Amino acid sequence: MSLKDNLDLEKAFRRVLQDKRDDVWPDIVGYRDYRLDINENLADLYARIANPNSYKASLPLGIDLPKQGFTLRPGVVPLINDRVLYQSIADFLAPYFTPESCVYSNRLSENHNSRRMFVPGVELWLEFQGKVKELCNLYPFVVEIDITAYFDHISHDLLLHRLDDLFHGHIDRKILRQSKQLLQRLLKRWNRYGSRFGIPQMNDASSFFGNLYLDELDKWMIRHDYIFLRYVDDMRIFVSDEPSARKALMDLIIQLRSIGMYVASSKTAIRRTDEVLAELGKSIEHIEPIESNITSGNPAHLERAAQLLEDLFIEIVENELSFNDRLFRYSVNRFKKLKVTGLGKEIHSRVVTEVLNRLVSMPYSTYIFTDYLSLFPNDKSVQILILDFLESPYNIYPWQEMLLLELLIRLNIMNTERVTSIARLIALSQAKHPACRAKALVLWGKNGDYADRREIRGLYDNEPREDIRRAILVAIQEMQTGERDNFFQSVSIHSPKVSATAKYVQSLNQPTYHYYNPPSAYELIVDAYDDSDDLDDLGSEYFLY
Repeated sequence: MSLKDNLDLEKAFRRVLQDKRDDVWPDIVGYRDYRLDINENLADLYARIANPNSYKASLPLGIDLPKQGFTLRPGVVPLINDRVLYQSIADFLAPYFTPESCVYSNRLSENHNSRRMFVPGVELWLEFQGKVKELCNLYPFVVEIDITAYFDHISHDLLLHRLDDLFHGHIDRKILRQSKQLLQRLLKRWNRYGSRFGIPQMNDASSFFGNLYLDELDKWMIRHDYIFLRYVDDMRIFVSDEPSARKALMDLIIQLRSIGMYVASSKTAIRRTDEVLAELGKSIEHIEPIESNITSGNPAHLERAAQLLEDLFIEIVENELSFNDRLFRYSVNRFKKLKVTGLGKEIHSRVVTEVLNRLVSMPYSTYIFTDYLSLFPNDKSVQILILDFLESPYNIYPWQEMLLLELLIRLNIMNTERVTSIARLIALSQAKHPACRAKALVLWGKNGDYADRREIRGLYDNEPREDIRRAILVAIQEMQTGERDNFFQSVSIHSPKVSATAKYVQSLNQPTYHYYNPPSAYELIVDAYDDSDDLDDLGSEYFLY
């Protein structure tokens, strides 16, 4: 038996669909064209991995994300076949690994076949914070540590050694070797700068491998009798006095250095626990009653949650000197659920204004902002301010521009002339990031007329990028059916992906340009292929960090 016989690619694909909402560069049709011929596509992938040492991975898509302080984090999105394989390897290994009890992030779901790989992050974060609170009441000092560029510094060689350390007694030697061969070929191809460091961030498989990577550190801290907690790369050590705190920090730095990791000085500190408790109390006392009420499904409790959230939001935005961006993002995320439930009607106009005002100061939160603003498809002021921002000198980050173009695609545009003009300029500019050009093409095609769509079609032959070509097919879907289908037939020979996208677009019963689905009211009912963009299923870092 080989590794191929142990990989469940179909389950992995379902998890990728669940995971795709985190993509820093979303697929133009959300992998629906791949799913249309899923059996054929997975059969081809099984054939390709029959010989792991000859598997050829594809170059990933890449886009930089703004961070706090206006620095950049590299964003990498593997292409679909590689991503399914990556997830399937993680799924195969996962049942044989249990993180230490001090680790509160990326705990595996009890049902390994469920659509979720992990227990929801918000549950684990609240559990982590509860344990921090408990230990702060027992110890006078705490060391707070955060790792610099955690995913970017993961060594491929050490990660592969970690697989040997953890699984050699549980998995057949040949199968383990094949797992390492495939993983090595994927990681090497995905690195944008040719080094042997870094794995893609913001997907479940990478979170799993990140936990594997830090497992030796977790074990070292426990076996040296440290009172240690970890949530992803956010760590706490509790001690009885300041000299012990300094020694603990020194020991942790040395251990991290041995695996190629370094602490973020700006986020690392030795603190008295009474100070931490005071801060923690403010966050928890706000979040816990809101969460308990909003998840109850009881209309009266939801009304109470709406009022509590409104009070919290007003307190946040009216105290700029002590503005808490974590709680701000949390509030915006939760207002989304309340909006579709019909609650908090009066406060939403204020929330919309505050969100729009922070596009300049909080570009790293644009993902959360655009999902909330998508709930106001007919609000003319939202459309005007987004267009103003796109034409402003603050439109610097391609990732943010891509998301704002996606937002405009979701809205019912009032001034189509201005929108198509801006979209056309972006789509035709070779200086723009391909992700932005692709979204601009779709926005242009959706809001343009037949002449616009023919101009878009005319761009196809001179466009070398496959992802842009696929966007062109989506953009011209409302051409006269015969004209469009003749064009699709002529271009389908260029590549299997173009052919698959053409086939998918032709299968649509009505024009579809975006795939944002707001959460349903009250309880969310999600199946394996649901595309609901509610963040309740995601890690708490999306609205707390």
